[in-house]
Amino acid sequence: MIESFTIKNYMCYREETEFSFVASKKEGKKNSLPPSWYKEIGGKRILRLLICVGLNGSGKSKLFSALKYLRSLAISRPTKTSEKPIYRPFLLDNHSYNEPTELQLTYYIDEVCYKYRLKVSQDRIEEEELIVKESRPSRVYFRTYDSNTDKVQIIYGNCCDLSRNDRHDLEVNTVANSTVLSVFASLNLESQILSSNLLYFEDRISYVKKSDRSLADKLKTDDPDKDALMKKMILRLLKDVNTNICDYEVEDHIISVSEIEASGVHDSLVKALMCQFPSGLPSKTLKFIHLTSEGKQKLDSELESYGTMNIIRLLVVLFDIILGKKSTTIDEIEAGIHTKALEFILKMYLSLAKDCQLIVATHDLQLLNADFLRRDAVRLFNKNRDSGTISVKKPDYIHNTVSFFRTYYRDVASEIDDIINQWTVFEDYEKELFGE
Repeated sequence: MIESFTIKNYMCYREETEFSFVASKKEGKKNSLPPSWYKEIGGKRILRLLICVGLNGSGKSKLFSALKYLRSLAISRPTKTSEKPIYRPFLLDNHSYNEPTELQLTYYIDEVCYKYRLKVSQDRIEEEELIVKESRPSRVYFRTYDSNTDKVQIIYGNCCDLSRNDRHDLEVNTVANSTVLSVFASLNLESQILSSNLLYFEDRISYVKKSDRSLADKLKTDDPDKDALMKKMILRLLKDVNTNICDYEVEDHIISVSEIEASGVHDSLVKALMCQFPSGLPSKTLKFIHLTSEGKQKLDSELESYGTMNIIRLLVVLFDIILGKKSTTIDEIEAGIHTKALEFILKMYLSLAKDCQLIVATHDLQLLNADFLRRDAVRLFNKNRDSGTISVKKPDYIHNTVSFFRTYYRDVASEIDDIINQWTVFEDYEKELFGE
């Protein structure tokens, strides 16, 4: 689980900005919130859910991008030594593009706390460090670049369990554009501590992509036991949020070459598909079964409502997070889902979450009035119009003793409200469009 994530000089984040997942230990005198919001590790309450709110362009999606960027640098080794690392600094001033991006993640593996730090310029990985954060922090390794010799240097700490020969092999194979972890992944070296950290970045940090596999593929996999458990949970929740869906089926079928050609696919792609699937392209069809007063009716998934399909997609993601013990980001989690249904789903997630985290961005401000919400799990994003930089505020109170909805508008959206209330602004639009 993640304890904190720090960003500096990455896209809209010019100044050092920390996102802490540590919950307050203060609780209200009345109606104490349930402990399902956090897991206590080493005396710290690590939040299982973080909710990011702010106007469009206020940096929410860029937070998710930064975490994805760190993960990619940590585990992906460039194919060419001459390849430059991806570099995305703040560009709205005259100096940040000449300075490195700095990222730092503090996280837990089996309740052992680690700190991983990267410094990246437009030319190379400038610094990389892995530390075990105990009562006395102990370094695993510190990687830097020597511009005089044009070589990478790695200083190994007391916590490093690599043999002397493996340390040498790792250092000579680590070049300017690659991280130590990514090189370790490509070599046949033995280290329990490096393996566990590499596996953490590979398997425990994820992000929801809009281009993910179709829902039918996710509901019928090669693991029938997992599929059965998924169906049980999905159907129960669909019933609880007041749909009449009582079952679903995933049917396998084959798309013939003639069907592919008729759909307008380019000839070169048709030939490639014919080579790979000479008998036709395997496909799946998802159908939902509705229980009505006249019995059961089967509908193709394409005929289901946008909201219902997004609820199911979200459930599939959440169960994967929970079972995989992942820290996952979801942008615009509310898309097409009613506020009350989303509240129910998030409560369900918190009741099932153990060693996992969900970081979401939303424009559904009604969530800020939810009675189950921990205010210290919310991050308020704001963009400075003059500098283009982002600031992030963490509320300093837990319970809903103050109207969080009104607080948000006072702190973040007051300028928009002022403009909306001025009808002359819209008259100006009319003049611009019609020239009157």
